[in-house]
Amino acid sequence: MTFLKRAAVGAAVLAGILTAAGQSAAADGFDTIVEKAKAEGNVIVRITNPSSPEAHAALEKAFNERFGLSVKLEWTPQGAPQTNARVIAEAGANQGSVDIIGLGSAEDVEALRSRGLVKEFPWVEVFGKELPGIERVVNDVIPDLRGATFNLLDAIYGVGWNTNMIKAEEVPSTTAELSDPKWNGKLALNAFFLNPLPTIAYVIGQDQMLDYARKLVENKPILQRGSPVVMQALSVGQAPLGIITYHAAQAAKKKGQPVDFKLFSDYIMIYQGLIYIPENAPHPNAARLFMAWLATEGTKVASEFEAMPRISDEGSAAANFVKEAQAKSGAKIATPTSLKEIAAQEALRASLTKLLTSAGN
Repeated sequence: MTFLKRAAVGAAVLAGILTAAGQSAAADGFDTIVEKAKAEGNVIVRITNPSSPEAHAALEKAFNERFGLSVKLEWTPQGAPQTNARVIAEAGANQGSVDIIGLGSAEDVEALRSRGLVKEFPWVEVFGKELPGIERVVNDVIPDLRGATFNLLDAIYGVGWNTNMIKAEEVPSTTAELSDPKWNGKLALNAFFLNPLPTIAYVIGQDQMLDYARKLVENKPILQRGSPVVMQALSVGQAPLGIITYHAAQAAKKKGQPVDFKLFSDYIMIYQGLIYIPENAPHPNAARLFMAWLATEGTKVASEFEAMPRISDEGSAAANFVKEAQAKSGAKIATPTSLKEIAAQEALRASLTKLLTSAGN
């Protein structure tokens, strides 16, 4: 059963579970939503980035000053899959305790959308005048999910290294070089499907990607439970080399950790970090106002504290970084463009799981 089919299970039962506030908010204009947000007074946020308390405090202050509110942001850095599970369980009991979820994948959004727990909203019509950047934000996601979610942060993957353990000129420039025997037992990778490497399949095909994965596994990589743990392995010297994100590398360097980063010259792997509002959100108006502001004006506030890369932000450091790398190397962007394309990778993920399980025995 594919993830799309799994996501659809129970949809008929849950599709009708909507709060009255969620139903009425879609018909409200900007001024009405602001007034209702003022009355609601809270936004319960479950987003992993921005992560620092300083960024959260600055966002709350700037948001309230922008709209003349005194809304409190209750911010917890929790992953989208865990929050989704909570939202689904609460919806079954006609309850809700989460306003904004992120940073999720397209699969995470679809898991709720297919159940009627995330719906499209007329963002441009409601917020376009006050927040003119909202149209670009709406159109930044794959067509299947437009209106249901925003891209808050691009996880731009490349190769990271511990500068105390390896010289810059020794670092591989292509993904193919990672399977060189010289990196046997020295490369830290995400144990979950070797993410983000499967995105290369969107360019080269699943069979070729699986052949490449076999070579990597034969090279005995240091498998870690998630990309953040790969980042940590580099920082503490557990591994000299690993695949990490641009924003994680920026954060590590800012803290003085011995880590550097560059993009591969063959493929630039990108995952969008999506944010979305469940239909059983307890404060739907404050949530919509904050989410629209956060994805437009709010990213500038958060960026003062930590990297919030988004390549659709023309002229930004991240956009220029990727643009210059592509111009120099001709690297291809590896990222999904539709839910159908994502669902087609189910077989690849199953094969990678079997490959990694066998390697661990």
